Amino acid sequence: MKTAISLQQNGQKRGYFAAALMFAFAFLPELALAASIGIGGGTGGTEFQAFYNFIYAAATGYLGRSIAIVGGLIGLGIGAGTGKALPAVIGVFLAIFGVLGPTIVNALFTSATI
Repeated sequence: MKTAISLQQNGQKRGYFAAALMFAFAFLPELALAASIGIGGGTGGTEFQAFYNFIYAAATGYLGRSIAIVGGLIGLGIGAGTGKALPAVIGVFLAIFGVLGPTIVNALFTSATI
């Protein structure tokens, strides 16, 4: 079987441009089809609206806040027990991201692109 490594060992060189070109031509029909029918990550569908509302309410409500606080406390406890600062920093970062993360993600996905 002739691979790029065996071709190079035999003195033959094959550039990466040919491989990139074959890869592009392999996925060109799929990209054209996706662009023509408008596949995207929009917010127009209502199929998953109830699921999204449940997850967002859980993440921003008492469940999400309690998970963030417990994660922060576990990180601080492990950091204090091992004498290393990294688990404590990760725990505090987890607590901050747990509280602010759902709002940031919601703002990213619902922002309009002009």
